[in-house]
This record gives sequence, C-alpha cells and structure tokens, in this order.
Amino acid sequence: MDDTLTLALNGEVTVEEFSRSIRHFSDLITALKDEVGGGATITWVIYDLQVSSAIATVRGLSNQPDKVEDVKRAYIEVGRHLEERTPIPFGRSVQTPARGLVSVLGTRIISIRFETADEDVTVASTQLPPAQLESERMTAYGAVVGRIQTLSNRQGLRFTLYDSLHDRAVSCYLQEGKEEVLRGLWGSRVIVHGWVNRDLASGRPIVIRRISRIDSLPDKPNRHSYLSARGVAPRSPDDPLPEETIRRIRDAW
Repeated sequence: MDDTLTLALNGEVTVEEFSRSIRHFSDLITALKDEVGGGATITWVIYDLQVSSAIATVRGLSNQPDKVEDVKRAYIEVGRHLEERTPIPFGRSVQTPARGLVSVLGTRIISIRFETADEDVTVASTQLPPAQLESERMTAYGAVVGRIQTLSNRQGLRFTLYDSLHDRAVSCYLQEGKEEVLRGLWGSRVIVHGWVNRDLASGRPIVIRRISRIDSLPDKPNRHSYLSARGVAPRSPDDPLPEETIRRIRDAW
C-alpha cells in the first residue's frame, strides 16, 4: 500500500507562490486528517521535493494505515470537486486551504495536480484558452525515455523519472512484486513502458502507472551506431557496387 500524497504546480512558479501553495497543502491534509481520519495520529513527512518542477510529495506515517488511505481518498475527492467547479463536501477547515491552493492559478501557473499512487486530478486555470480548457488529459499505453532520480520501496514502489525531452519530473508507480526490474537502475537512462498520463495543456508526461517493463539505455549514444545499419538492405547480384553508384551520381552532375 502506497502512503504518499503529491501536489504539483505546472507553469512558471515563483518561490513565493510555491511556498504559499505548500502552506495551503499542509493545512489541507491536516484538516482532512482531522475530518476523515477519526482522530488518528498521522505524521506527514517530506518524501520527495522536485523544486525545478514544483512537485512536493509527502508520506503519511501512522500506526493506523487505513486512516492514511481515508485521507488519500478525500484528497483526490477535493481535487475532483475543484476540477469540476462543484461544492467541496467537507467543512470550512478543508474548503479554505483547498480554495487557497487554486487561488494561484492564472496565466503563468496553468494547472495544479492532486496525485496519489492510484489516481490523479488536474485543476486547470480558467484563464487558459477555451481549446485547452475543453481538452482532456491524454492517457494511453506508451513509453517515456529519461533518467531515474528518486527511488523508494517503502509500502509501495515509487520513483521519479526526469524525461529526456522536457527535463521535467514524471511520477512512476510500479506494481507490487516487480521490484526486481529496478535493481541497479538508480541514476540510469531508461525507457519506461506503461500507461502514461499526459498534461492537458502541454502534452508532456506527468504520471506513469501499470508499468510493464523498464529498459536500460547507454548513458551516451554510440557514435558508430550507424554501422549497425550495414546489411539491412541486401544487394542483389545484379545491383551495381556502391562506388559505381556514387560515380554515376557524380558524373551526372
């Protein structure tokens, strides 16, 4: 069972806005613990912090893990109501920080993502162009190339991949029992195959779940990789030699 909650801000995020959002995030999960946690003691510790991508992940420590699950479900529910612009079905102590979180949305911070190991919800800025507001996040089986940076196997296997195209953090969740596929890959360039969720505005990958396999890649491309193309188009006995073909092309000029 994964016991993490993630908040991600997408866009140009200032230090002040990130700091303010983290305060609202802290107030929100504390209020959810009080409202749905049944008085359980849950300590939220920072598990991962990707400042360049404005992503914060916390882990809930408690001797009542089922209460952490309750908070996770409520956290996604809050995000879904914010996404749908419908009333949040919790008390004022939850509603206030939740609305504080989306108050940073505008033309620079274009979306906020509420994420757990099971699902995620993206709340988009109302100031986005109509075409972007009406589009849905793309989810499909695919592959993402990047480098594995953060890895943890405590109560679930989660790692962070920095994709090679956008150099942004991608949250990856590996199914229980598949830990061996990650052995020795920390810091390595890899291709991660699975169900990829992409951002509704930019199309970049943000979350990969139901991972089927992870392929290791060399750190640097082979400068002589073109040689592997030799023989891919076999020459028939009647074909001219390569030097003859080159000579004909040259003479035609």
